[in-house]
Amino acid sequence: MKKRYLFLTLLGAFMLCACEEWVELKPENSVTFENAFDTEKDIEAALFGAEQSLRVNMTAAPYSPEMRGEFSDYRSSYSEDLLKEENPILYVAQWSWNYNVIAAANVALPYINQVEMPQERRDFYRGEIAFFKAFVYLDLIRRWGDCVMIQDEVELKPIAKTSWPKVADYAITLAKEAVRLLPEWDELKESDGASVTHRARPCKGAANAVLAHLCAWKAGCKYMAQPQDRDYDEQQLWRMVDSACTAIINRQDIYDLEATPDEVCTKTFVDGGKECIFESVFRGYWNEFDEMNESNTTNPGRNYEAYPAIPGSKIGDNKKTTYRILNSTVREMFQDYTDGNTPVTDLRRFAWFYDFENMEQEDEEITGGYAYPYKWRYARVATEGFMAGEFINFDQNKIWWRLADIYLLRAECRARLNDRTGAIADLNKIRDRAKAKRYNESEYDGNLRYAIFKEREKELLMEGSRYFDVLRNGYYKTELYGNFRNVSDQDVVDGVFFNALENTLFWDNPLMRQNTYWLKRQ
Repeated sequence: MKKRYLFLTLLGAFMLCACEEWVELKPENSVTFENAFDTEKDIEAALFGAEQSLRVNMTAAPYSPEMRGEFSDYRSSYSEDLLKEENPILYVAQWSWNYNVIAAANVALPYINQVEMPQERRDFYRGEIAFFKAFVYLDLIRRWGDCVMIQDEVELKPIAKTSWPKVADYAITLAKEAVRLLPEWDELKESDGASVTHRARPCKGAANAVLAHLCAWKAGCKYMAQPQDRDYDEQQLWRMVDSACTAIINRQDIYDLEATPDEVCTKTFVDGGKECIFESVFRGYWNEFDEMNESNTTNPGRNYEAYPAIPGSKIGDNKKTTYRILNSTVREMFQDYTDGNTPVTDLRRFAWFYDFENMEQEDEEITGGYAYPYKWRYARVATEGFMAGEFINFDQNKIWWRLADIYLLRAECRARLNDRTGAIADLNKIRDRAKAKRYNESEYDGNLRYAIFKEREKELLMEGSRYFDVLRNGYYKTELYGNFRNVSDQDVVDGVFFNALENTLFWDNPLMRQNTYWLKRQ
């Protein structure tokens, strides 16, 4: 049986490598696949392959454009985060990683009805496929905007890009289908009846997370769409966000906040846990199934962290990282206050940063006045050869969504729906865990939605979500950096916030078009 699983994995890999340049997908001879799918275990193996494809491909690319909006008190004057339009090559990113996952997800689809199995298992596999594709399209529309929309089969003729709101509609349909077909996490089973113990397998909660973020992106980013693509009801979309988030939050038997922010670092970020909604497993499985590059990016930590998280780093290396956060900023974000006569400090100050009170007292000649980020703490270190003892990566799982994100996304949508009571309750849920001061109407001149944005900034600090939060709320003129604050409304519609396409995509596809903003600057 192991040989057969290996054959299916290699077959899928061969399909992914044999690709057309215009979208980098090419189906193989159908007879080849028909011979591969005889039993449910063959279908299951193919979906294991899709899970593996997501794990490898979706962490292979750099955080682009996400890091352009991630909070930092320091950016190099040469950073593309400042919008260097005279050098458009900096903004090109490869989307073939995404389409590899779609190809892997589609492999088993034509054969699910041909293989004998219970209907609930057939539904489960269809739900997995819908989830993987919705997941990928969410990433595509947030990073590239308009993109090629592949449905159940690959077209061999050239295909033009589809506008991102229409792709969002298709992805929302997929996410709804995944919610309908997938079981809750505690009901997940392998084909042999064994329970699933990790949170990398698609389930109803993970599908609701994709659905919530898809609807939120389409609703909040309406101003970024072409005028002809803006004919939709964003309030209805926000109601869908509320429902999807609530479906997750209400399953407290499955999902719950960790007791403290420190446990987010020592449990959730390490190998999932009760706060995790969806993850990709890396810890202990770095080279399973393939020779994966151990430099795959599972979190943005390496852009912020040095001593003591990175073995061999020195105390002064914190002022050499790509992104840095000042001690004064940490104090401003995670404040002290008095509750009655009791002094209280936001616990995230001590969880997100190493030994803050003591390190703050170190000589600024050494520290540069910067704090020591410490969200990801468990290093994978080489054990042999010339690299022995050297840092390779963080030996932790990739966490795609955690419950705190969902609470604060629901808070945002409730603020937009004028449910201030519900929004404040969700906001305070996250603050209470951190022992932060509860919401007061005087904050940010009473702008509740902005207060929620700032809370997401604090809670999800360094996790790679702030850029999308900025765009979803339209705060780019104050919350992005450099010339990104000065772009025009037309620049926004033209796609200034999206990645540019690589030149190879135009070689065999006369219908492919470059992002308009970057085309004007080539």
